[in-house]
Order: sequence, then C-alpha cells, then structure tokens
Amino acid sequence: MKKFFISVFVVAMSVITFSCESDSNDDDGNGSNEANLTVTIDGQQITFNSLIVETYSYDGFEEHSITATINNGTDRIITFYVYGGDLGADGLEDFDYTFNGFDYYQYGCQNTFDFTSIVTVNNGSRIEANFSGTLCGWDNATQQEVQVVLTNGTLVVDF
Repeated sequence: MKKFFISVFVVAMSVITFSCESDSNDDDGNGSNEANLTVTIDGQQITFNSLIVETYSYDGFEEHSITATINNGTDRIITFYVYGGDLGADGLEDFDYTFNGFDYYQYGCQNTFDFTSIVTVNNGSRIEANFSGTLCGWDNATQQEVQVVLTNGTLVVDF
C-alpha cells in the first residue's frame, strides 16, 4: 500500500510540474513579446495595445492581417495587412481606421493620397513599421469627404 501511495505521489508531482511550465511563445526566448501600435490622430496620441495577427498563405504568398484595438474594445480599430517578408516603402496595405463606427480609408481621399509607410522588420515572427498620412471617409449626413491626419505612427508586433 505504501508503494501505491508513493507511486501516486510521484505521478501527481510530475503532472503538476509539467502543467506549470511556462507556455511562452517567444521566438527570442527573452520573455518580451511586444504588441503595440502608437499613432497621433488629429493631434491626439493613441496607443493600441491589443493586436491580433492572422497569417494566410495562398499561391506561394504569405499575408499577415493585423487588427489593432484599445483593450480589445470596438470604439477605435485599425486594420491593415503586410505581405510576408515585404520591406521598405508602402508596405502597409489597405490601412483602415474605424472610430465609433465611422471608417477612414487609406485610398478614400478624392483629392490627395499622402499615406506612407516604411516596414523595417518583417521576418515571419516580428513586424516593425512607421507610418503617417491622411485617411478619408464619406459623411452621409453632410455629403462631404472627411479626413483624419495620422502622424508619428509606429508598429511593433511579435507573433
């Protein structure tokens, strides 16, 4: 009977030990998974601290679709995608900003197109980029184009 209890104790301790190990997904092993998008929108600095990266593969291409929110909320949402490995100018595609249900698009401006981005890291587990420019939408109530200006945009996300 004593051997039985010792065996049960050893098995229980093994299960507890293995189930309490760290589940870190860090590729660099240093415990520093970053997920942060900070941008100044119409003069107000805003930090989006909840980022989701979804990766899609098709026809030999890889696409990373990124959704950024504040505390997983729905008041402010930024979405865009980056092709896998794509570096340099204009690497952020289909940039969209939603504020209280109203959408502003990278390609929506009638008179200007000044949205720019630089992707500096894109290695399959981390993306870093800088961006700025004007996003536009259409106000149905006033039947006019409306704009927001983004400056000092930075993105760092490990996935």
